[in-house]
Amino acid sequence: MPLFHFPLTFWVPATSDMVPCSPFAFVPRQWEVSVYDLYSLAAEQHPLGLPVELMQVYLRHVHLEIAVDAPDHPTAWRLLDTLRAVLYSRGLKPTVAPFATSYSLNAYAGINSRGSETLRAKLPDGLRDGIQAKETKVQAWPTELFLTCHRGGPDLTEMITPEDFLSAVEACAIWQRIEDKHSAARVIRNALVKAPLMPDLSSSILHMWQALENLFGISSEITYRVSLLLAELCVPVAPRSTTYTTAKASYGDRSKIAHGSNSPVVDAQWQRAWGLLQNVSKAILHRGSIPSANDLTDELLNR
Repeated sequence: MPLFHFPLTFWVPATSDMVPCSPFAFVPRQWEVSVYDLYSLAAEQHPLGLPVELMQVYLRHVHLEIAVDAPDHPTAWRLLDTLRAVLYSRGLKPTVAPFATSYSLNAYAGINSRGSETLRAKLPDGLRDGIQAKETKVQAWPTELFLTCHRGGPDLTEMITPEDFLSAVEACAIWQRIEDKHSAARVIRNALVKAPLMPDLSSSILHMWQALENLFGISSEITYRVSLLLAELCVPVAPRSTTYTTAKASYGDRSKIAHGSNSPVVDAQWQRAWGLLQNVSKAILHRGSIPSANDLTDELLNR
């Protein structure tokens, strides 16, 4: 099975020796990875799932890797999380595992200089031999949610135009006026900003639904009534039937998570809740207010 190498921030190994214990290995950092090493990987189009500049930022705080023997990255990530949970229970400070790579950082350290006979000769003895950028592919996978969200989904974009910016600035003033009247708007704003930065998909979905449920204060027949009210709220930006179906399915995701379902949470479920939260915020801006549950019910019945 492949090895997945997870650099862990801030933890300091008490030994310089590697400690194998299947399916894990404790791998102290031996060498510095220069930004030129990472740029070499990018230049040779190695399959890196996040910007090399971001990798460099995190690697500055890494003294230790945990290697995990697993059939795929999701399995390796679950195994690492289990190990971290046990270590946390024994007094270790929380750490961040920002990404995983198919080779140890000790392997791709010096990879830029190894591509040149002149630079290679200047490397320390332990770095002169090893993988080279043109011959080996180093793959990287972002792991924490706040990094994977940078990839976005099929309906999200990285491109911001001047028109987008100017329109958003104008909308900010409207949103602030709405918040002055409706505290629920502040909760929606907080969810939009914080949910993509949370450590896992499950807690992020729960955070988004906490904001959505806060809109109406409903305590009975929640799935049906909240889905129906969200469908009416979002009429200015999306068809009722689409919003209703999405909200009902996403609330089902939320309920399974909240009640401890063993089913894995996947990206599509996160995207479903995120898209719903986006549409709710757009509808609130379009309306210039947050209608109450009674107002939305009257609106629906009077159509």
